[in-house]
Amino acid sequence: MSSGSGADWDILVIGGGITGAGILREATLMGFRALLVEQGDYAWGTSSRSSKMVHGGLRYLAAGKISLTRHALHERERLLHEAPGLVERLPYYYPLYRKRFPPAIAAGALFWLYDRLAGVDDHRRIDNGDLEQVFPHLDTEPLNGGYRYTDATTDDARLTLRLLSESIKNGAVARNYTRVVSLLREQGRTVGAMLRDALDNSERRVRARVVINATGAWAERFGGKMPNAARIRPQRGSHLVLDRRHFPAPAAIFLMHPDDGRRVFLYPWEGRTVVGTTDIPHQDDLGTAARIKPAELSYLLRVTRQLDGERAPGPEHVISTWSGVRPIILSGRNASPSRASREHMVWAEEGLVNCSGGKLTTFHHMAKDVMKRALPFLGTPKNDASHRIFPETGVSASFSTPLDTGLSRKLMGRFGDDAPRVVGEARPEELEHVQDTTFTLAEVRWSLRYESVVHLDDVMLRRTRLGLLLPNGGAEILDAIEPLCRELLGWSAGTWVAERERYADIVRRYYSLPTGRAED
Repeated sequence: MSSGSGADWDILVIGGGITGAGILREATLMGFRALLVEQGDYAWGTSSRSSKMVHGGLRYLAAGKISLTRHALHERERLLHEAPGLVERLPYYYPLYRKRFPPAIAAGALFWLYDRLAGVDDHRRIDNGDLEQVFPHLDTEPLNGGYRYTDATTDDARLTLRLLSESIKNGAVARNYTRVVSLLREQGRTVGAMLRDALDNSERRVRARVVINATGAWAERFGGKMPNAARIRPQRGSHLVLDRRHFPAPAAIFLMHPDDGRRVFLYPWEGRTVVGTTDIPHQDDLGTAARIKPAELSYLLRVTRQLDGERAPGPEHVISTWSGVRPIILSGRNASPSRASREHMVWAEEGLVNCSGGKLTTFHHMAKDVMKRALPFLGTPKNDASHRIFPETGVSASFSTPLDTGLSRKLMGRFGDDAPRVVGEARPEELEHVQDTTFTLAEVRWSLRYESVVHLDDVMLRRTRLGLLLPNGGAEILDAIEPLCRELLGWSAGTWVAERERYADIVRRYYSLPTGRAED
């Protein structure tokens, strides 16, 4: 293989979601010079709009995907150990429905194997009375008890940003709002890309020894024909965010939908209750953000009636919605998205490595597979590949201002060793929780100063999740955000007005209740 001499970088990663961020982290820890570019904002697509679950995948195990489940559970346990406060263990309840699959004996064997693969012992059989203690208004008449086990949840956007931050500390460079116009090819080999800055429209040629296409559902735009007659099928998953005071969920629960028998989950996340997900072929333009459709809203609200038939939430109780597009890999032998697993695919040609598929939990496993395919273009890595994803942090006693345990843990998880600086650079009043959320204005200040914020939605929907957790995208708190944007980003009064209008339009189009008929 050619050494790619004269390259600006060893590796150019295209795509700033969890997959690209994971690859950048792996590449940097191996000692390679790496640049990542993202055409929009970091985690703009699927990686800020996933189901937020870090899990092994019970349905994959039930389908016989033991290797996929083992890898996912290994990564779950690693993330729980390395990123406390960002990835947290959560109890899950799996009710068993009378005369419906699976029967109790089969379910017990499934949960035993699930825990065995993870190296834990966290499951137990429960009866209807146990379910009613946790979910007092659950309709248990059709149930035969169930199982309690544990998985984990995260803030997917903050997980992506934490990976990028740690990589940058190790010498990587990342640029958002930077589009790949075209790949550069010489003698049949990819040697770099032409980049365009979305802010000033300037263009630059960048050379790299290997280009890695980590654009998920968009991978075929750069990667050419996939092997083995495989193709990417975009699938949309939509979710509702409900006020926890009206509709509390003390733990996660998987309910069987009365319409089609699918399992739909309800679970606590960042002080709210989330309902999801749908699984719909996404036929809209991938260049436009996904959004929930009226039929999906009706579908998700219908399943909540099992938890509280008398006070089941209606559209008026929905704080926000989100929809993400998952890249499902379909092979020539299996054209059914519902039967496709979340295994990833990596394929390569001279100087270009492509990847797609996978899921949030297995980003590190996917990154390792990608780097194996990239090494022939790079040579021997400088550093040993056996390492932690996140470095050990020792900041629990390093805050300049006393904080409650919950906030200090959250900040450590979101920012790692930067957490003391987040606190130290904030004004005292900025360390208070914003309304009843888990976020603070101290984090807004830090993000505006250090995390490549370009637009208001970057900070409201991805650096923090205030736009999802508060009504109307957090419109009530924007007056408190304005002086920070003007101070730290240098926005004029006119720029603020334009950004506020832009943000309101994004919230209305993509994160609010859908308009139209339920049949749409």
